[in-house]
Amino acid sequence: MSIIKGIVLYTRQYKDNDLLVRMLTETCGLRTFLARGAKKQKSHLSAAMQPYTVVIFEGAFAKKTAGLGYINDIQQATYHRRLVDDIEANAYAALIASLIDETFEEGEVITRWYNQLLLALLKLDEGLDPQIIANIFEIQLLVPLGVAPNWRADPISGQTTGRFDYSEKYNGIISENHYELDEHRLMIDQKTMFYLRQFSVIDLRQIHQIKISTTTKRGLQRVIDYIYDNQLGLKPRAKKFIEQMHAWQSTLKNFRQKKEGTS
Repeated sequence: MSIIKGIVLYTRQYKDNDLLVRMLTETCGLRTFLARGAKKQKSHLSAAMQPYTVVIFEGAFAKKTAGLGYINDIQQATYHRRLVDDIEANAYAALIASLIDETFEEGEVITRWYNQLLLALLKLDEGLDPQIIANIFEIQLLVPLGVAPNWRADPISGQTTGRFDYSEKYNGIISENHYELDEHRLMIDQKTMFYLRQFSVIDLRQIHQIKISTTTKRGLQRVIDYIYDNQLGLKPRAKKFIEQMHAWQSTLKNFRQKKEGTS
């Protein structure tokens, strides 16, 4: 029996009353645990198995990395209320969780990313812009995903200041002096480029407020989606849900504006 600390990423029903609980653990990376009876109404495990709950529990890791561990008893559970009440914050938390699950191997020790996820959940719970918190993860996870764009300097001249654009051909930024070398560069505005470069190195602990325009946020998401779609071919289900959610919000906004205009 061990004392294990982890963050619940998601759960899946197993048999009638049991749950398979996917977690990012503090010391042993991504693992799956069996929570027997957690679906029963009076189970002491049920409440603690909600996604994005930080739990300390008695249990055991699987003897083999690919097997199932088990959860015996919960010692402590920390919830993030906004992630229950706010559908947008919940959706972006799901995106971050799914990206971590896609990026790393089972059992790989990734304590840094465990701490990053803890910070992200705290920032989301504090009400910081969920898209931007997720965008920072999307940019920084490109390194372990094997793409690792060069956001630091023009690869030809070494220039680190001035005007830049993103080039898939050069896997990163190129200065305006070399724009003609890639006719398919993304033509990014400079404010968006500034934030992309900042996001690649920023520490979440430094972020206490976020004030980024809607236009710039669209620009950031366009570049990030381009890289994930074209260079990785990775699109988690949570990303599709977010796109649908934004489409619904846009439709509802247009409907309200038309209704106000005719009243």
